Amino acid sequence: MKKKSAFILIVSVALLVIIYWPTLRWLVNAWISNDYYSHGFLVPLVSGFFIWTKREYLKTREPSAIGIILLVLGALLYISGFFWQIRVLGGLSLLVVITGLVFSIYGVRVARKMLFTLVFLLCMIPVPLVQEVAYRLQEISVVSSSWLLEVLGLPITSLGPEIYLKGVTFTIGLPCSGINTLVALLALSAVYVYVLTGSNIKRVSLFILSFPIAILANILRITTIIMVAYFANVEAAVGWYHDLSSPLFFAISFLVLILIARILKCRINYDIFRR
Repeated sequence: MKKKSAFILIVSVALLVIIYWPTLRWLVNAWISNDYYSHGFLVPLVSGFFIWTKREYLKTREPSAIGIILLVLGALLYISGFFWQIRVLGGLSLLVVITGLVFSIYGVRVARKMLFTLVFLLCMIPVPLVQEVAYRLQEISVVSSSWLLEVLGLPITSLGPEIYLKGVTFTIGLPCSGINTLVALLALSAVYVYVLTGSNIKRVSLFILSFPIAILANILRITTIIMVAYFANVEAAVGWYHDLSSPLFFAISFLVLILIARILKCRINYDIFRR
């Protein structure tokens, strides 16, 4: 039975790689070239880890007809993506087909146990909407940081994506819009919320809070960069502090999430790693 299950798994993986090779190549290239999704390499590894923690469930097989429906849906998405040249549909098709295989081979019970690991794979697929969100975040970051700097008494003016300070122009481009922090924090907070104890309402609320926390962190980052330029020197602000502030405020954002989880009395469920 174990040899048969292993054979089915190996054949399924091999077929997926062959059929979805163009999609997999697109995903890897996106993870390498798109800063918004540089965490993409980690997503399947994280999902794989949680699948391994629940490997005991893979010993039972109760095939479900739902799997056939999902496989057909995945095939339609793949064909649509190929016909209309929409690569993101190929990525979504891959996830739907993987989910369909889980239902077809292991059944509803196992699929429910693997729900998070399957849904979490969405974090590795680049979606066009992210670019539009980045433009909106850019506007919010410039307006909010300009207001905060004025409140603090700094002699700044702003126009479009630029903030002016004593003859120096700071351009808040899309990389500084906070979209990188937002996308990465959402992925990390999804994992963090998954391993916490507590009611679903508390955990979902904690995940939703990662949105405003990431946005606020970027506003504070821009504000502090310009403050360093004003009180210290421009070279330090746009040099070492600019590079340091990104991981620094990301870490602070995650620490804030941990603090809120503590307030909500949510603790890490270590049993989840032993199942």
